[in-house]
Amino acid sequence: MRRRTKLGLMMSFATLAVLVITTSNWLLAALVGMGIGVIFFVFTHAYPNDIAPPSDRRHENTQRRRSAQRDSAR
Repeated sequence: MRRRTKLGLMMSFATLAVLVITTSNWLLAALVGMGIGVIFFVFTHAYPNDIAPPSDRRHENTQRRRSAQRDSAR
């Protein structure tokens, strides 16, 4: 699914969920629902790509890089 489509779906579902709950001031509820949808989109789409690898894998990469530097310096 394209990012734009996923963002639109999450915004509309969150907006509908907030609008169902509210009894007055529908415009504000719709805006809050859109904001919640954007937050869900960020956590489901963008945030998992920013998570660092586990520390042991980072340590292995550091050790591999240092040994490669030592070998190239010889």
